[in-house]
Amino acid sequence: MKKNRLSTITRLILIIFLLCGLFNCTQRYKLNKLPEIIDFVRIETSRSTPLALDHIFTAKKYKPVFRPNSNIQLVYQPDSTKIILTPNDSFAGLTVINFTNENKDYCLPVIVKQKNKVTFSYKSPQPPREVFVMGNFNDWNRHSLAMIDEDGDGIFTCEVLLDDGLYEYQFVIDQKEIFDPENPEKTDNGFGYFNSVLRVRSPLADYAANLYILPGENEDTVTLAVDCTGDNQDIRYFIMLDNQLCPPECYHSANKKLYLDLNALEPQAGMHVLRATAQYKNQPGNVVTIHLKNGKPLSNSVFIWNDACLYALMTDRFKNGDPNNDRPVVHPQLARQANFQGGDFTGIRQVIESGYFDDLGVNTLWISPVNQTTDSAYQEWPEPHNYFSGYHGYWPTAARQTDTRFGSIEELKKLVEVAHRHNIKILLDFVSNHVHAEHSFFQDHRNWFGQLDLPDGTQNIRRWDEYRLTTWFDTFLPSFDYENSYEALQIMTDNAVWWLKITGADGFRHDATKHVPYTFWQTLTRKINSRINSRRSLDTFQIGECFGSNDLIRSYVNNGMLESQFNFNQFFAARRTFVDPQGDFRDLDLALKKALEIYGYNHLMGNLMDSHDQVRMMAFLDGDLTLSDDGTARAWQEPPITVDNPTTYQKALVLLGYILTIPGVPVIDYGDEFGMTGANDPDNRRMMRFGEELSPPEKEQLRQVSQLIMLRNGHSALRRGDYIRLHVEKDLFVYSRGDVHERLIIALNKSASSQIVEILLPDWLKGQSLHSLLNRNTWPIDTNTVQFNLAGYGFEIFIIKP
Repeated sequence: MKKNRLSTITRLILIIFLLCGLFNCTQRYKLNKLPEIIDFVRIETSRSTPLALDHIFTAKKYKPVFRPNSNIQLVYQPDSTKIILTPNDSFAGLTVINFTNENKDYCLPVIVKQKNKVTFSYKSPQPPREVFVMGNFNDWNRHSLAMIDEDGDGIFTCEVLLDDGLYEYQFVIDQKEIFDPENPEKTDNGFGYFNSVLRVRSPLADYAANLYILPGENEDTVTLAVDCTGDNQDIRYFIMLDNQLCPPECYHSANKKLYLDLNALEPQAGMHVLRATAQYKNQPGNVVTIHLKNGKPLSNSVFIWNDACLYALMTDRFKNGDPNNDRPVVHPQLARQANFQGGDFTGIRQVIESGYFDDLGVNTLWISPVNQTTDSAYQEWPEPHNYFSGYHGYWPTAARQTDTRFGSIEELKKLVEVAHRHNIKILLDFVSNHVHAEHSFFQDHRNWFGQLDLPDGTQNIRRWDEYRLTTWFDTFLPSFDYENSYEALQIMTDNAVWWLKITGADGFRHDATKHVPYTFWQTLTRKINSRINSRRSLDTFQIGECFGSNDLIRSYVNNGMLESQFNFNQFFAARRTFVDPQGDFRDLDLALKKALEIYGYNHLMGNLMDSHDQVRMMAFLDGDLTLSDDGTARAWQEPPITVDNPTTYQKALVLLGYILTIPGVPVIDYGDEFGMTGANDPDNRRMMRFGEELSPPEKEQLRQVSQLIMLRNGHSALRRGDYIRLHVEKDLFVYSRGDVHERLIIALNKSASSQIVEILLPDWLKGQSLHSLLNRNTWPIDTNTVQFNLAGYGFEIFIIKP
C-alpha cells in the first residue's frame, strides 16, 4: 500500500513538472512573438458596416463590453459575434472604440471616410436595351451598376462613390464591352482590347497629418517628424502600444516633432508593436510602426515576416536531383513543355545545400503543390484545347501523399530541415478550391462538390466572378462546395494542418483564395492558431492568390484568416508603367498609395515581378510581346522567345529595384534573378538554369539582383520602415524609407536617357549628403536641396549621412 502511495505521488509530481515546463515553454514563445495587432477599420459615412469579431481579434470566448463612442453607434450581436458600426452623419476622420474582452483591454481604431462622388456618362449613338459600367471598383461585375437615361436625352449616367485612387473601367452595352469613347486615356487590358483609366483624388487629401521616423542614437526615445500644414496645437495624435491607447504622459509634441518615451510604456518585456498616427481637420495620415523587444527598437537579427524575401519555385521545373523518380506522362498529343521534366525535392535540397539561396539572399521558399497528381494527360476546356499533365501540382489526386516524381514525404521533411539549417523558411502551396476528378474525395463523396451543369443548360466553368464560390476550373477539376458540406470543410482544413505538422513547414501559399468561402479560412486559421502556432516561436505565414478589387482582396486579410495576399492590382499597375510606352510612374504612385491605405502602412502583401500564370516581364520588356498580344498562343510557337536586347536586363533591374524597396514582401519567381523570359503557361515555366548554363549577361544580372536583395536584408528601413514619396513624373520616381536606425532615398529612372535629378527635401529631412549604397558616389545636400545624376534605365539607393 505504501509503495502504491509513493508511486501515485511520484506520478503527480511528474505531471506537475511537465505542466510547469509546458507553461514556461508557452510563456517563452509568447515573449518571443509579436502580438496580434488589431488593424485600422475603414468604414463609410452614413452607412452601417457589419464586422465579425474573429476578423478583428482572436479569443477563446467572445464576451466583449464596449464603451460608448460619441462618433459611432455600435450594435453588438452576440449570437453571430458581429458588431455593426454606424457613424454619425456629421462625423468623418479617426476615432477609437475602447472595449474589454475576458478582462483584457483593447481599442479598435476606426477611420470614417467620405468617398468621392463620380458620375460615369455614356451617350449612345443608337438606343440600347441596357447599359452598365464595370471596373476594378466592383470586381468587373457586368450587371451590378446600371446606367440610366432618366430624361430620355440618350445620355446614360451612373453615380458611384469611390475612394482616392487609380481605376480602370468599361461600359457594357447590350452585353458588348467597350471603353469610354469620351475618355482619351486608356490602357491595354491584356485581352486584345483597352480599359478606360480614371484617377480620383479628394481635395481634402492635402490636409492629412503624416508622421515619419527620424533616426536617432537614443534608444529610449523615438522621434517622429510631423508633416502637416496645420499648427501643432490643432493636430491630434493617436499612439498605441499593441492594442491599447498610450496615456498622454508617454509622448509630447513640439516644433513639428512628436517624441515617444519608450521607458514610459507598459509592459516592457517581450515583443510589442508601437503605432502612431495623427489627424488634422478630420484627415488622418499614415500609420508609423515600430517593433519593440524588451522596450527597445527591434534589432536587425530578429526575424519577423516583414523581413521575408519570398522565392517562388515550381518543383518539376527547378532541378532534377534524382533521375530515378522521373516518370513523364505518355500521350501522343502531350507536348514536351506541358509534361513532367524531372524536378524534385532532392534537387531543391541540393540547391539549398550548395548555398545558392544564401548567396542570393533569399530567406523564404514557396514550393508548388506537393500532392500526388494524375498519371494521365487531360485536354483543357478553353480553346485550343491543349493537353496538359499535372506537372505543376495543382491537380491533386490524394490528400496526404506526395507525388513520387517529386519524392517521398521523408524527402520533403529532409528538404525542410536542410532549409531551416540555412535560415530559410518554407511555404507549401495548398490547393483547397478543388481536386482532380481521379481523387478519392470526388469518387466517394460527390456531395462535397458543386455542380458542373447549371440550370440554364450552360456549364459552370471559369465563371470567375458570376459564380465565384462554385465555378470549376475545368471539366476534370471539381470545386468543393464548402458552404453546403461541413464534412469537406473539416477534412480539408485538417489536411492542411497535417501537412504543417508532418513536414515542419512554416506556412502556406494558398491557391485561388477568392473561390473558397470565408468560413474555410476562418476554420483553418483557428486550427493553425491552436494546433501549430501555440507550439512555435514563429507564427505561420499564410499568403493567398486573389484577383479582384482591393476591397475583395483585403477582405481575406485579417486576424481571423490570412496574413497576406499577392498584390495583383499593384502588379498590373507596375506592369503597365514599365511596359506601356505611355506608362507613367504617377499611376504607379497612386496604386502604391492605395495599397498602403487599404492594406496598412506596414503590410505584408506580396509584391511580384512575375506570376506563373502570366507572361514573364522579360518578354514584355524585350518587346517580344505587347500587353494586348495573345501570350498563351505564343507559348506554343517556335522559335521560343529569347532576350535579345542588353538594355532589357537594365529595365528589369529598375523594376526589381522598385519591388525590393517598397513596403511589403518581395516575391521573386524562379529565374527572375537572371532574367528568365517566356510567354504564358507553359512557356513561363521553363526549366531552371544554374552556373555555366547562364549567359554572361544573365550572370551579371544575377550578381546585381543578389546585391539588391542583400541590401534589403542589411537595411531594416527597406523592410520595416515608413514610406514617403518625394518626387514623381512620367519616367522618374523618388521616394524614401526610414526607421529609427536610418533614412534611405530610392530613385528610379525608366527612360533610356540619363537625368540630372533635383529634389527639394522636406524640412524635417536633414542631412549633409546622400551616399550611394550601390557605388561610392556622394552628393551634397544644400539647404534641403540635393542634385544627382541618374543613368538611363538606372536606379539608386542612397543613405542620408547626418
